[in-house]
Amino acid sequence: MLLKNKIILFVKISAALILLLIAFSVFAGAVNNKISPQVESLMLTHEKVPVIIVLKDKPVIPIKSKELTINSMKNHASSSQQQLVGFLKDEKVKGKADKIKQFWIVNSIAVNASPGVIKAISIRDDVDSIELDSEIHILEDSSLSTRVTQGQIDSATNAIKQVNATNAWETGIDGTGINVSVLDTGIYAAHPDIVGRIIKGYDFVNNDNDPADDDGHGTHVAGTVGGNGAGGTTTGVAPNVSLLIAKVCNSGGWCFNSDIVDAIQWSVENGADIISMSLGDTARSNTIHLAINNAINMEVVVIAAAGNDGPNPGTINYPGGEKNVIAAGAVDGSDVIAYFSSRGPITVDGEVLTKPDVSAPGINIISLYYLSNGYTIKSGTSMATPHVSGAAALLLQAARQLGTTLSPAQIKSILENTSVDKGLAGKDNNYGAGRIDVFAAIESLVPPPLGFINGTVMDSVDKTGIAEVMISTNTSISTMTDATGFYSFALTPGTYNLTATFLPTYYTNRTIMVSPVINAEVVQDIELLKKPTGNISGTITI
Repeated sequence: MLLKNKIILFVKISAALILLLIAFSVFAGAVNNKISPQVESLMLTHEKVPVIIVLKDKPVIPIKSKELTINSMKNHASSSQQQLVGFLKDEKVKGKADKIKQFWIVNSIAVNASPGVIKAISIRDDVDSIELDSEIHILEDSSLSTRVTQGQIDSATNAIKQVNATNAWETGIDGTGINVSVLDTGIYAAHPDIVGRIIKGYDFVNNDNDPADDDGHGTHVAGTVGGNGAGGTTTGVAPNVSLLIAKVCNSGGWCFNSDIVDAIQWSVENGADIISMSLGDTARSNTIHLAINNAINMEVVVIAAAGNDGPNPGTINYPGGEKNVIAAGAVDGSDVIAYFSSRGPITVDGEVLTKPDVSAPGINIISLYYLSNGYTIKSGTSMATPHVSGAAALLLQAARQLGTTLSPAQIKSILENTSVDKGLAGKDNNYGAGRIDVFAAIESLVPPPLGFINGTVMDSVDKTGIAEVMISTNTSISTMTDATGFYSFALTPGTYNLTATFLPTYYTNRTIMVSPVINAEVVQDIELLKKPTGNISGTITI
């Protein structure tokens, strides 16, 4: 009898244990929804996994000024992250976490953490997601790279002429006063073509203030943005632009997501007008996505390479694939799309996007060499991207000279609308809107030249002015005469048909053809004939 009771008790305990394990399994599954599959996989084999933790608490951004916005986001992140950072620091003492980095551009923390620490973080109520701090890479076609000497070149590059930048320089638009932040492998700061114009730099790979280039890619890219030709060849679209240099990629061209996020917020904080990223991957980072959108919301233009995974469709890389980023495809010297240039479409957050947005020269591009004062040739959408970044810099400077500002969305729209259409008519998934035309983009900001037409509308008999007469043209433009019968138009040069109408008192005059010219005044008086008046009498019969 005692044995039977023990068996019954064991069965009851086992059943309870099974229920508990099922409940725990369901709970653990719900918790692990926060952990990306890549992280979960590495947790099985690694003592520590590099992750980025995104917190749920999102700041309410007061868009009053960039400085106020940055301070508000910093304060919010510091307060929101305090408890989690304290936990991670305790785990660091135990040897279970290291390399803790806090971000404010996105409310997030990067850390190398043990599987146990990651699991503990995943059950916290303040945590939204945990993604792998993966690596993306620079985007050049190394098979087309070669070395050329400075003596071989004695004028501006063909690529600069191809995008029509030299015409912009002749009008005084050269990038002065605009800050472009280049996120890449660093810079050869002693090159004469950029020396003195690097306003700040940081090495996020080695955590120091010297973003020295140990690969060459970053120096080449920066030279295409702003090389001024002091060493013999003008390679930059915006040859007087100021540069911020963020070394986020190592000597092999690989770049951690956390370093890119860090560099984006550094760029914003240090006054970047434009962020240029000649890097990418087919995998999307949610943290980089959030960081980019926050930067754009603070009026920073973000430009990135489309990728070198063409010619197949659906091969656009991130972050170029992000909706609000200007993605650059590559063309050759004849405006033919490069075979390697990634193609759209791309589906982002359920929306099918046509990408790239624009194209620019990206084959055999001459720019700065990182081991001497000379030049080198590289190819890739990495090389197309800084052409677009330089174009955006010239646009921003031109707008400021006109006393206005342009939002990132307006920059994107202008570059698209003024591009030389290639491929299928309109924006397509090979060329985007077409190959950029820098001068056309700048010209679109300038109001068209005007001519002036004015005169007086008067009674044809007594020559007195007639008020409130409608003066219309064969366009949508019209005006009314004032109390003295005077009217005035400012119109672009051309031929217009003017018609004066004042019904029912006057007959409409015949249409008059008028041709204003630039800054010239054409006087055109108009006489109207009054309709006869009188009494009519009679009888109406039915």
